[in-house]
Amino acid sequence: MVKVKGKAGAKSAGFCMYIGPSIVGTIQQARILYGDKQDALAQISAAVEKYPLIATLVIPGDQVSEARIKVKTPGNLLYVNYHKLADRRKKEE
Repeated sequence: MVKVKGKAGAKSAGFCMYIGPSIVGTIQQARILYGDKQDALAQISAAVEKYPLIATLVIPGDQVSEARIKVKTPGNLLYVNYHKLADRRKKEE
């Protein structure tokens, strides 16, 4: 089992989730990535290289529920990055 330090040194859930928009041929929304954030980013390195904002939307498992709320709430970085990525994706289609 992979142990990751999160808030107050607690163990995280051992996985991360991509909470950004789906990008056809690149990454699917709500994709589960096992390991800590560094491991997760290594698994999707090609997608992150093409769309660097993807890295900001990969969230450790123990923070997913609050991050999914933030991504839908204006006035925070997750919301801004989600919409920048969605707008960029639409321009490329």
